[in-house]
Amino acid sequence: PDPAAHFTEHLGELLASLSLLVFGAVLLGPTLEHLSWRIVGYAILSLTVVRMVPVALALAGSGLRGPTVAYIGWFGPRGLASVVLGLLLLEEEHVQGVELMARVVAVTVGLSVLLHGVTAVALADRYGDWHEKATTAGGKLREGTPVPESARVAPRRNRRP
Repeated sequence: PDPAAHFTEHLGELLASLSLLVFGAVLLGPTLEHLSWRIVGYAILSLTVVRMVPVALALAGSGLRGPTVAYIGWFGPRGLASVVLGLLLLEEEHVQGVELMARVVAVTVGLSVLLHGVTAVALADRYGDWHEKATTAGGKLREGTPVPESARVAPRRNRRP
């Protein structure tokens, strides 16, 4: 493996972790003082229905089985983008309800970090067990299809501008 790629991957993970740490210390703490059932309810909806339904729709016709779609929906798109968009929103003082929206983003991201962290090992093990059983049973899974060499992302040094 390319040492530069390995370094940048780890640096990116470190910076993402630090960003979430700062987010938790600076934004989430004060938000918890204004917590309401509506904010928590919407955060839960965001982590389930609002995120998982579009993922399921995007994967419709892909040939992936239900457990894979559910796994991708739960652990799929999340994270730092919400924090960045939330911070951009905070700069827009003329937007009505900006404080409430910032609180919702903060609680949703905080809850995401908590719930995804708590469920990661158990759900990964469960999905792995399902995949192994489905493969052993002779089922031809789209999930097990190798990625053709031409579809893989080339290392940075080999890419054309």
